[in-house]
Order: sequence, then structure tokens, then C-alpha cells
Amino acid sequence: MRGGHAEIVGAGFGGLVAAIGLADRGWSVRLHEARDSLRGEGYGIAIHQNMARIFSAFGLLERILAGGMKIGRRDSMDAHGNVVLSRKTERSAYRIDRQHIITLLAERAREAGADICFQSKVKSAAPDGSITLQDGRQCRADLVVAADGVNSLIRDSLGLLKRRIWGKDGGVRVTIPRLPAEIAADEHVGTVMVEAWADRRRVLYCPVTKSTFYVLLTCTVSDLAARATPIDPDIWARSFPTMRDLFVRVRAQADWPQARWDRFQTIRLRRWSSGRVALLGDAAHAMAPYLAQGAGHAMMNALGLAVALQEAPSLDAALDRWESKERPLTEHTQRWTRIYGTTMLLPEVLKRASIRVEKQIPWIAAQYVRTANHLPTGCAASDSVAPSGRAASPGEGLRPQNEM
Repeated sequence: MRGGHAEIVGAGFGGLVAAIGLADRGWSVRLHEARDSLRGEGYGIAIHQNMARIFSAFGLLERILAGGMKIGRRDSMDAHGNVVLSRKTERSAYRIDRQHIITLLAERAREAGADICFQSKVKSAAPDGSITLQDGRQCRADLVVAADGVNSLIRDSLGLLKRRIWGKDGGVRVTIPRLPAEIAADEHVGTVMVEAWADRRRVLYCPVTKSTFYVLLTCTVSDLAARATPIDPDIWARSFPTMRDLFVRVRAQADWPQARWDRFQTIRLRRWSSGRVALLGDAAHAMAPYLAQGAGHAMMNALGLAVALQEAPSLDAALDRWESKERPLTEHTQRWTRIYGTTMLLPEVLKRASIRVEKQIPWIAAQYVRTANHLPTGCAASDSVAPSGRAASPGEGLRPQNEM
């Protein structure tokens, strides 16, 4: 197809990458963002090989990595602060603040010619390529890309939802300032990502900038005391007594008006498109964060869509080709992230065993890292730059890392 005009709804990872991919291929692009500015949701993200390849293809990788932290090791702990398993983070080493990435993607989209409109709320889209804004105005396009989140109004207006699978758990993600002693320790003991499990609760924290910690707290839906926000440090310290000081800091320093506890869910659609409307990101394939690939799939599928439109003879052919190529891997990740997440619900002795299982059963480890190692559609072998900043070897593996 020759380039046409695209209206994109949602300026998150998927929407911005779609804007870049389409604009680079000759499309005129207008991107609608309902909020008054670009926001990265106030927490961090793990950069895996697949994501690094997309950033490299866009010429952004070095600038993105420069704004983050390289993590030296990952420690899995029990409720009493004992390290069950410590692993050197040889690959997927970088943790980056999401706002930093969003800002650079938006800059790149504008350079490609995309127009980003703020406080532009889209309430519905029609298969003929028309969108209706909240103020009643309508816009028409050759393609509408709906990347408007897990509660997508466009998806629901088109009747594409097949199944919403609610998880038994959820979490809240925040950032807090690091202490001077923690910053100084980077030079002596290295940077560490800590993950601890106890009583069906989970804590994960690590630096995402020199001065900022990212903290993720998860618990079951029925654990009303733990899921309350702002958190109660005493409640969390009952499960993780050695982390009481951390919970006190989280309570006092997190930006609670911008934070919320979200129940994890999986979204599956009948189709990823209807007429001239294509869906991607959480609107099409939301997943729990345990394999750190929600943003990865949003970006991969967005770039894959742009490539399919460039290569196929018609819009219908492009959308069919795109879904048949990208959807199997997406659903593989949804399935395995739910498997990984079930470890939270296991008895303590089985939790310890599950933490070690990736070393004991290589096939399982391969399923966890399949997406992280993937070469996205639209990226060449020359884009295979490891997140450590060195060239990646063919078939290089990545351990599962949790969403940031």
C-alpha cells in the first residue's frame, strides 16, 4: 500500500511506535492523547532484547539507555530477607524510567512528521475509518489505530472483545527517592534488583535512575488490607519484616494521587481489526506484568502493522497478514506470563522450587524468554544490539525479568 492518512488514539508505547512506523513509510499521522501531556505512568520498565532492537531501528537506543540504570544482579528473597537465588544480570540489564522513553519516542514521532494532539478524547471509531471525538467532531482516515488502553472505548464500540480474564492478583507501582547511602553503594556492591515473595504478596524494587527507586507491590484481590492505597507499612511489614523501612518510605514519599492498585487482566479479541480500524497494546492484548512484555508487544505489533501496510497490496490483506504473523507470539506471552504469575499463589516450599525451575528445566526457561529474544518485524539483523550496549550474539538468551 502507498501511504495514506492515519488517526491514532493513545500516545503510549504502541501509539507512538505506530506513529513513527507509519510516518517513516510515508503516511500522514495524527495522534490523539486524552490527557494534557505525555505521561509515562510514573514508573520504570525493563529493556529486553526485542525492545532494544526497535529502539535501535529508530536510532534511539543509546539515548534511551543513557537515561536509565544498568542493574548488576537480581536477588530473589524469602520473607525473612534471605537470598534464595542471586543471578548476575548479564542481559536485559537496563531499567529505564517510562517517562524518559515516552518523551524520546514522541520527539522521534514529531521528527517523522506526526502531529500529536493533547486533550483530544476519542469516544468511538467506525469500520469505515471515521472517529468521533468527545466534543462531537468527526475525523476520517484510511486507517484508525486504537491504542487506548485496557478499557478501550473503541474496542468496545466495535464489539471486538472476546474474553477478559481477571487475574487473582494485582499491584501498585510507584517511585521514591533513593537515599545517599544507596546511591553511594552502587560503586561498591553494584546495582541490584530485589524480588521477594511471602504470604501471596510480592515486593520488587530497583533503581531506574541514579536518584530514583521503582517499587512494585502485588497481592491477591482478596487481600484488602495490602491493596489499600496509600499503603499501610505495618500491614506489609508483617509479610516482609526486614523491609519495614522501605514501606515507611513508600508511604511517605510516593505520589499517591497518581498511583492506583490495578487488578491484572488478560484481554483477548475476536479479531485485532474491524474494517479500517486496528487495535494494539492493552486494548487488544493486555497481560499481567510478570514477563515484562506488555509494552514490548505493543511496540512490536505497532511496528509490525506499519510493515504489513507497506508490503501488502490492500488494507484488508495487510491487516490479515499482520494479525496472523504477530498474534501467535502475543498469545504465547499471555499464556506464559499467567503461568509465571501463579507462583505467587503457591505454598512457600513450592515458591522456592519455582524460583529455581528455570535453571533446572531449560525448556521452561526458553518459553519465558522467547519473546524477549524475538527479532521484531521491521528490524534487521543490524539492529540486534544488546541492552548492555554490545552487539548481541545469534540466539543469545535472556532470563525472565519482571515488568518495570
